[in-house]
Amino acid sequence: MSLFDLAGRRVVVTGAGANGGIGHALAIGFARAGARLALCDIDEEGLARTVEETGAEVFARCDISVEADVEAFFASVREKLGGLDALVNVPFVFSRRCPPHELPLADWERMFAVNVTGYFLCIRAALPLMLAQGKGCVINIGSNAGETALGRGAFAYSATKSAVHQMTRELAVEYGARGVRVNALAPAQVLTPGLAAHMDNPHFRDNVLPRILMGLPMGRLLTPEDMVGPALFLASDAAACVNGVILPVDGGNLAMNAGGGAPR
Repeated sequence: MSLFDLAGRRVVVTGAGANGGIGHALAIGFARAGARLALCDIDEEGLARTVEETGAEVFARCDISVEADVEAFFASVREKLGGLDALVNVPFVFSRRCPPHELPLADWERMFAVNVTGYFLCIRAALPLMLAQGKGCVINIGSNAGETALGRGAFAYSATKSAVHQMTRELAVEYGARGVRVNALAPAQVLTPGLAAHMDNPHFRDNVLPRILMGLPMGRLLTPEDMVGPALFLASDAAACVNGVILPVDGGNLAMNAGGGAPR
């Protein structure tokens, strides 16, 4: 079982504010596994709550789409932790749902700034710390939307997640021989606060949600906690030869044929 031991591992989780999302769940999960944490988020109040829950040693307000914020945060990681074993990239924005021909350029640019450029900036800042020690891993939070088309006005979001998946593969090839593994988790619809906010909308509840659930063979939405086990595995020595993988954590969504389903 020592293959799964994360005690003392130095782990950065971005987007770790206590808002009930994936980053918060992952921060809690890594803390319970004994990791030493460095956390950041743009939500200072939520971040403070996560720090209190996890005992994180390094924390800062950080907009990952801003180069100066990212560089300052990782300078603190280097100074206070002395290195880095794992980076978990979590934040994303989904500006609005609308037909692509009506999508404002500002929305497109904001989604790419956070969902793609932000991940790149964090990885670029983390890599020197990992390369200096000859080992490390990056875990990006992707999406089933990066592998198949969702429709429903998700055009720009899906494009950003496809970019994250290909960035994951490219980095895995670039740095695998130098001891740095890069993988991604690809969840289906996760019941984050953002999704939960739509539950009071009759159209979403009565029309969109049933269609989503039809594509989930396990019959339920995912929770942020469903991401914890797979992330801990990818960060552990048990995944020493897992590199360049886009791991679906989707309840069987990608496996299911469009006309598939359980017997009635």
